[in-house]
Amino acid sequence: MNFLKEKIQKYNEKKLKDALNKMKFYIDAKKQLEIQLKIATDYESKIEIKEKIEHHNEFISIWKKNIDVINKQSKKLE
Repeated sequence: MNFLKEKIQKYNEKKLKDALNKMKFYIDAKKQLEIQLKIATDYESKIEIKEKIEHHNEFISIWKKNIDVINKQSKKLE
């Protein structure tokens, strides 16, 4: 039983690390897009950048939920 518990815990740690990295990617990309939005001059490019920012916001919230789920699963194992 201990062996299985350890395997699941290592798997959850790996998934948590992956989820944190993906969320960090989307946060960093969003920051870059916000900088581009400030620099952009024409209306069409601003709309396009805003759509991309919204897309990144959706993924950030998805990854936050995934991180919460992984943390809950890890706490159940303890």
